[in-house]
Amino acid sequence: MDGIASPARAGWAYLRFFVPIALSIGVIYALIVGPVNVLTGVLVVLLGLSFAERLSGNDEQTHVYRHPKIFVGMLWTYLPVSLMAFWAFVWMLAHGHNGGDLFALASIVQSLTGFDMVAAHAGDGFGSYLLAAVLFSQIASIGSVSIGHELSHRTWEAYSVFSSRACSLFGLFTYYAIEHPYGHHFTVGTPADSSTALRGESVYRYFLRTAPQDYSTAWNIEKDRLAKLDLPAMTWRNRLLQGWAAEAALVVFILAVSGVLGLFWFLVAVLNAHFGYKLGTYSQHYGIVRVPGSEIKAHHSWDSFNRVTNWFVDNIGRHSQHHLDPNREFWRLEDVHAPRLPHNMGYFRAIGMAIIPALWHRTWSPALLEWDRLYASPEERRLAHEANLRSGRPELMAAAAHEEVQAATA
Repeated sequence: MDGIASPARAGWAYLRFFVPIALSIGVIYALIVGPVNVLTGVLVVLLGLSFAERLSGNDEQTHVYRHPKIFVGMLWTYLPVSLMAFWAFVWMLAHGHNGGDLFALASIVQSLTGFDMVAAHAGDGFGSYLLAAVLFSQIASIGSVSIGHELSHRTWEAYSVFSSRACSLFGLFTYYAIEHPYGHHFTVGTPADSSTALRGESVYRYFLRTAPQDYSTAWNIEKDRLAKLDLPAMTWRNRLLQGWAAEAALVVFILAVSGVLGLFWFLVAVLNAHFGYKLGTYSQHYGIVRVPGSEIKAHHSWDSFNRVTNWFVDNIGRHSQHHLDPNREFWRLEDVHAPRLPHNMGYFRAIGMAIIPALWHRTWSPALLEWDRLYASPEERRLAHEANLRSGRPELMAAAAHEEVQAATA
């Protein structure tokens, strides 16, 4: 441990991890007052975060928190926040469909604040719904793979697991609490892992390849679990089927209250949330190789210690120790001297880079060759050599060809 947060910084030491909650409350506000009305503010915040990540630097220190239950309370708060965001989003869709006031949200807002929500949404159109879908997708992503991720690992707390699955419902992510802790954490760095991108693979190809794999992995996990209980896969005790039933009910509800157009915008939000999830996992294990069944070590993940990144993702930038000890709470994650994202970048910068494959590969190919040289075991070097030959990236293929020439002349 490097030290304890001083009393002068104690308040901020806790509050910084409330950034996802603050962002979510901001999204709820935007959905209520009309997303177009706050578009400028949203763009300023997003641009500000990008610059803040570049300027904030790294936090290498390990902090000891005297009141960690504050963080547990924050995690448990996200379910009602997700519910509120879902209500506000679907209210917009339903109001656009039939002009109604779904579950009297506008009446409640007006009675509490005097704000006329119906009038504010009178001019909603394509731009409003598109922006609302993008904003709500962030809530769904946070609830599933940021705060929801931490909750899914708290398997000793029934409410945490329930909350993780409930939050995941709004983005149709209910498979995640099964696939992630019981799949990804055992298969990371191998072809069986749907969260490890192949060398030379763009984020778009990665998304199309691994999105179906997420579901098949979760299905096989549940089928194997139930077989150990002498139960068939098709049973009400199948947690994946339970999640799909809840998702189907949610889709039917949205269709009933907001029509086909409302369902379309909800599915746009869901698709964006799922793609955003893949954007995040893309940089966490990109190009890593591991012998299936071998011990998971620190070098099988890319770390980021960027301050802004870790405020937004519950410290999961300290990814390597999370894989070494999945039950360790986010506020106790430490530096285990693992490889880091190139140029010490944070997740926002990595995501922006991933959207432009040529830029991504130009930046990451040297990092992969360094990983091969400094971190890979002899068996992993052989796997990396084969991956480099298949990558389609000239610099990786050239390095592999050079290795073959050296081996032939040795």
